[in-house]
Amino acid sequence: MNSKWIAVASLAVIVLGGCRAAHQPPVFSKHQSNQGNGVLLSNSGQAQTSQQRAHSARQVGFQQAITGGDASLIQESPSDIPIRSVDTPGLQSDGHGTSLDQIEQMALATSPAVSEVRAEIESLRGKLTQAGLPPNPTAGINGDDINEDGGSGRYGVYFGREIVRGNKLGLSRSVVCAEIAAAEQRLVVIEQRLFTDVRQAYYDLLVAQETIVMTEELVRISQNAVDVSKQLVEAKEAARTSVLQSELELQNALVVNRRAENQRLAARRKLAGLLGEAELSLDYVDGNAREILELQDFEQSFDELVNGSPEVAALFAEVEQKRRQLARACVEAIPNVTWQTTLQYGTVTEDLVAGFQIGMPIPTIDRNQGAIYQARHEIVAAERRTEKRVLDLRQRLASAYERYLDARLQVDAYESEIKPKAKETLDLVTQGYQQGEIDFLQLLTAQRTYSQINLTYLEQLQLAWRQNIEIKGMLLSGSLE
Repeated sequence: MNSKWIAVASLAVIVLGGCRAAHQPPVFSKHQSNQGNGVLLSNSGQAQTSQQRAHSARQVGFQQAITGGDASLIQESPSDIPIRSVDTPGLQSDGHGTSLDQIEQMALATSPAVSEVRAEIESLRGKLTQAGLPPNPTAGINGDDINEDGGSGRYGVYFGREIVRGNKLGLSRSVVCAEIAAAEQRLVVIEQRLFTDVRQAYYDLLVAQETIVMTEELVRISQNAVDVSKQLVEAKEAARTSVLQSELELQNALVVNRRAENQRLAARRKLAGLLGEAELSLDYVDGNAREILELQDFEQSFDELVNGSPEVAALFAEVEQKRRQLARACVEAIPNVTWQTTLQYGTVTEDLVAGFQIGMPIPTIDRNQGAIYQARHEIVAAERRTEKRVLDLRQRLASAYERYLDARLQVDAYESEIKPKAKETLDLVTQGYQQGEIDFLQLLTAQRTYSQINLTYLEQLQLAWRQNIEIKGMLLSGSLE
């Protein structure tokens, strides 16, 4: 009867211990975060002479160049021809495209790099729960003096646990909290890298859209040159070489246009990759590429970079993590206490015998001195990495700032001097052509020059934007690396 009682008690102890061990840690919710053909007309119904045909050809070519081939704008009298020069297409969209803010929000929601770091943070939250859990208690049955003097010996149960001393659990949680803080700073770094990549791809696409418009204008002007040259050759007012030259200009314009198409396609694909798409679903992006944000001088930009850089903040978080690891290593040598109590039944004497034991390791040889030494020097290494990163940021900022100043200098020169003078030259050539002082090919040459100047201006504008965004983005890019 007593043996049965002991067995039942032992089973109850084990079941209770198993139920407690089956207790699950709390489940954390997933972190949420949160952009008609022209008609040749004459002043009389009689047949035209070759000189009249040549003059008419000049007028039709000029009108096609300024109207884009729209027959409704062709006038009967040369003196009534409207003057319209080639202007740079407006870089400010009509507001029907997708804005930069919308694209940035799309990128945050779909970026695998951001999702990866967020998953790491959630995994650390589980690690934080585990770090604060004390050791499980122990329970079981035991027996002594079995078959001694022909008897059955003593049987009983035991229960014990380990007591963690030195606030090891609290310091372990503190270390994991520092890991979470460092991971959150890495998330800020990844998000900033993503924003920089998205903004550069966005402005690449925005400028590429305008480049397409400009190259199409250049192709139209070159095609008109070919048509007019052929008409002048038929009127015996020009040599065959003028046709060949104009055709060469047309082929060059077509190549420039195809390159612009490739540039836009590459920008679309890069932006699509950042949004996690195989092909960009956006047909048009909205924005104004001319409004480049002004930067402060170098020293102010450097101070802003160091104080606001998530890279530096992540390194400081790493230093704090190392310091907490040192604090945890220093208490590791404090021994934990293990205690155990027993209750046995003697089958011979039919007595209940209770007992207990308490023990702990003696820290005479292993005082965790190696781990402490390691942790101290890891702090020094982390501090030196922070200092090195600050110096590296200054070097990188100096290079990026120089590239920005060079690009901005050229953009300002084009806007203040080169483009206005090219526009003035085009207007003077246009007036000279209307007055018969300049032939049509010279007019088209002036128009092509003006268009090419605007293409170069767009290239420099794109470079200025890329450097501006890189500096504003804390020199962080490459979110998918």
